[in-house]
Amino acid sequence: MRTRLPRIACHAIVVAILLHPLALRAQRVAATVPRDTIAARLRDLEGIHTPEGIEEVEQLDVNGSKQWISIRGLNRANPVLFVLHGGPGSALMGMMWSYQKPWEDFFTVVNWDQRGVGKSFSAADSGRLSATLNPEQLAEDAAVVAQHIRRKLGARKMVVMGFSYGTSIGTRLVQKHPEWFSAYVGVGQMSNENNEKIIYDEVVKRARARNDTAVMRQLDSIAPYPPTDRPPNYREMNMIRRYTALYDGNWYGKKNLSLYYALPAWGPDYTLEEAANVGPAMGWMGRNLVDGRNGERPRINDRFEIPVVILGGRYDLMTTYAGARGWFEKVTAPKKEFITFERSAHFLMFEEPGRFLMTLVNTILPLAGAGPTFERR
Repeated sequence: MRTRLPRIACHAIVVAILLHPLALRAQRVAATVPRDTIAARLRDLEGIHTPEGIEEVEQLDVNGSKQWISIRGLNRANPVLFVLHGGPGSALMGMMWSYQKPWEDFFTVVNWDQRGVGKSFSAADSGRLSATLNPEQLAEDAAVVAQHIRRKLGARKMVVMGFSYGTSIGTRLVQKHPEWFSAYVGVGQMSNENNEKIIYDEVVKRARARNDTAVMRQLDSIAPYPPTDRPPNYREMNMIRRYTALYDGNWYGKKNLSLYYALPAWGPDYTLEEAANVGPAMGWMGRNLVDGRNGERPRINDRFEIPVVILGGRYDLMTTYAGARGWFEKVTAPKKEFITFERSAHFLMFEEPGRFLMTLVNTILPLAGAGPTFERR
């Protein structure tokens, strides 16, 4: 007859194991392992080892600028998922190591660092590129990258997934070239609703409910918001979104995004210099798109010739759940579906990674159609 140890005894055994001299020695060694060694181990761990797989990082010439893409998947014959990062300028290639690996069982995943940001920042002529930054140019860049992917991988049609500001690029891209894509997926979907007012009103409501007088003083200092005589500027938009974090509007349950922005420095896909450039690059693109002479406010397409799936975090106050739902109701498409993530705000793939994977497999994969034209090994 098996004897079950009391819970406190089990806990004591676990503690004893953890305090074993070898475990302590391993902990001390781990504390002194250089960053490059850790990154190399992560690179090996996330590596694609299957002979039919693909793992490439490639620099492209895209409309007069050097830009980078990453292509990863266990089987080149899987459908292609083309990911458009948000921000603007918040590249995902440096942090994909923390969430993407399970996707690569089912899709060949392409990440793209847009013009002048992420891995593309170090060699960029920022002064020259500043004049080229506008939503239309980013969509034209995306089209060049998409055509390269189609030629390289033999993909008949791809799934395109926009995240946050990337949804403004994705909706333009599939409107212009619907024949290249089998489905559009929006994560943290932008909309044509007055999101800045939605955000401001909700933050004011929550600050008052908690009697956060310091926050209220800051919010009162920019009232009325959004301004009635001009679009909101980059500083104002950033300030509002810092406060949304306090009320679960960015990453549900976390009060800031320090973890999110730390990820590129830990992973294997960026050098430390490239990781250090993430913040400056994001600020550069954001200021040019919002405050600069190119500060066109993108209008989000709501008419599609392909299926549309929107993944929305219930607590999202960055692009706003309410705005995405309002926009979705106006969407016309051959098929459309809105899926709510009940324990998420804006960063769904980090907040509910298991559910995100299940959604990719159960909902998106059936829409992806056939894989590339070449045969499986």
